[in-house]
Amino acid sequence: MAILLCVSAAVAAPNDDIAIELDQYVKQAVKLGLPGASLAVVINGEIRLLRGYGVRKRGGKERVNSATVFPLASISKTFASGAVSILVNDKLIEWDTHVVPYLDDIVFSEPELGKDVTLRHVLSHTTGLVPQAYSDLLEDNVSYSRILAMLDRVNFVCSPGQCYGYQNIVYNFSADMLALASGKDYPTFVKEHIFVPLKMDQASFGIEGYKEAENRASPHVRVKDGCAAVKPAPYYYRVPAAAGVNASAQDLAKWMLAQFGYYPSVLRPDLLEIMHKPHIRANQYRYRAKLSNVYYALGWRTFEYANQPGFVHHGGWVRGFRTEMVFNRYTKTGIVLLANCETKFAREFVLYFLDLYRQHYGRDG
Repeated sequence: MAILLCVSAAVAAPNDDIAIELDQYVKQAVKLGLPGASLAVVINGEIRLLRGYGVRKRGGKERVNSATVFPLASISKTFASGAVSILVNDKLIEWDTHVVPYLDDIVFSEPELGKDVTLRHVLSHTTGLVPQAYSDLLEDNVSYSRILAMLDRVNFVCSPGQCYGYQNIVYNFSADMLALASGKDYPTFVKEHIFVPLKMDQASFGIEGYKEAENRASPHVRVKDGCAAVKPAPYYYRVPAAAGVNASAQDLAKWMLAQFGYYPSVLRPDLLEIMHKPHIRANQYRYRAKLSNVYYALGWRTFEYANQPGFVHHGGWVRGFRTEMVFNRYTKTGIVLLANCETKFAREFVLYFLDLYRQHYGRDG
């Protein structure tokens, strides 16, 4: 499926050149060896481009299109904050609900600090715990429940709320707290309250959801002659709030529109303000060029680019895939890129989009 609305001057919208140039950029990447990718471009609050490129698996004939399913990896974190906002709206939980004793099986290494950890700290990566606590154990095939039993060995490096430390295991506390508050398991709640009302028809959870999608991209890793297919990795699916979602570019285009407040029955604009509000300065960021005021919000990163404010972003990596979603909340312009090989292309593509954005929307100061 390909949708490019700016096919003639008669129907072209302002700044549609962005979509045309991004389309050409991805085409060139596929020519140079990227197996496949899927792209969505939203300009001034309208979906202007939905398109797939290349093949689902190197050497295969099945083409990628805008409905092809990819594991989203850490873009999944954005759905956790969105799901929590729905419960906050329903007064079933609060942003500042404490993890302990709400989750009675969690024991922190320093109980006096642990008692101050809240859901807001979890969603903003400000629990104070050592960054990436036990993410390595997930990759070693250790179960989530067993890792939780070892959490009391993880040290605090600061008081909760005082420093940034990216997490996967700890981030999944949000799913556990949501399940208790709603009475439903986390994937079911997100499906019923986000996927269905937004008509995210290809979206699913877990390795099973990924494998059940006939139109799915295969993972590839970088090798000397390009990208080689590998088996999908199941481990990060064990923390669904952190990395459990599968979806297509079509799905994420709708998710972006929801971030702009176009679906207030799903995500209320006042709660979106809270989710997009910078919470903690996050200097550990791979996109350094021209970026300033880099923060983590609730499930999202925020920054300014070349003096342009209002950018909201999250990327994702899991073995064989790279995913990116970035938009400007003021101009309602952004992109989704899903790629089926671990290369630097995804990062370079985001920077390319930001530079195009500066050219079209830029202002001094």
